[in-house]
Amino acid sequence: MIFFEHVSKFILSDVSVHIPQGAAVGLIGPSGCGKTTFLKLVCGLLRPTAGCVHTMRLIPEKNRRKIGSMAGAFFADIPFFQETDTVESNFKDIKIIHRIRDDVFDREYAALAERLGFGPFAGEPVKQLSLGQRRRAELGALLLTRPKLLLLDEAAEGLDQTAKDCLRELLLKRQAEGATLVISSHNMEEISALCDRILLLDHGNLCYYGDKELLLKRFAPTEEMEISFSGRLPDLEDLPIAHYVLRQNKLKLTYNSNYVTSAELLGHILAQTTITAVTMRKSGLSDAIRGNQHK
Repeated sequence: MIFFEHVSKFILSDVSVHIPQGAAVGLIGPSGCGKTTFLKLVCGLLRPTAGCVHTMRLIPEKNRRKIGSMAGAFFADIPFFQETDTVESNFKDIKIIHRIRDDVFDREYAALAERLGFGPFAGEPVKQLSLGQRRRAELGALLLTRPKLLLLDEAAEGLDQTAKDCLRELLLKRQAEGATLVISSHNMEEISALCDRILLLDHGNLCYYGDKELLLKRFAPTEEMEISFSGRLPDLEDLPIAHYVLRQNKLKLTYNSNYVTSAELLGHILAQTTITAVTMRKSGLSDAIRGNQHK
């Protein structure tokens, strides 16, 4: 679906990666690492200064129109709608451009308007909408044509939690139907919920591409566990624990999950005392980004 071979552009440097059809890839990294540049190369808005990019077996900058008929791209810094036209008018323009049949358009439009909640303000000019209203309508328009490839750059910015949940459900459904997702966001909860693969960039370099859980094991293996107990203090001497804090009958442990599992820790402690409550904090993608920077 997407193929980069030794690609360089702006901060991006010698990036080689293959994203297969049907994958859901989270594009993460610190600000300025090249995430938006990566997405713009995929859809042909930028041309690489070195290397080659293929999207759906086409060279993007030479086939923008053809790729545009099969892919949907959203960038927070590029206007999606005509500002002076209404939401409804913009949707009708998309219908004409993509030659969508009347019955298909009516069905898809009604479903998306209800699901994303932009129906009540569809008759208003885009320039009068709040950011959240505008995002709901823009994302509906993006999904209207049922693209095979969806490229999203901070698309959930401005959405309330209800709209974020609806968008997540719609994107997961589209992926289940065979669409490929490449999503860039600073919201690691959003990325974690949607993506099974992670592409980590740092200063334009590809630091990791692969399974999400393996990324956490590599860059963020540290986990925390807080145990409330009644009885004697357990002996922790033989456990590979990085750090622990004891306050009355509460024990907070920090450990590397590559060396010991939470189940092993609990089993060891449970054999010595009575556990009354347990809370755990696993590392997330934000921890992986920090872990990579400190590597």
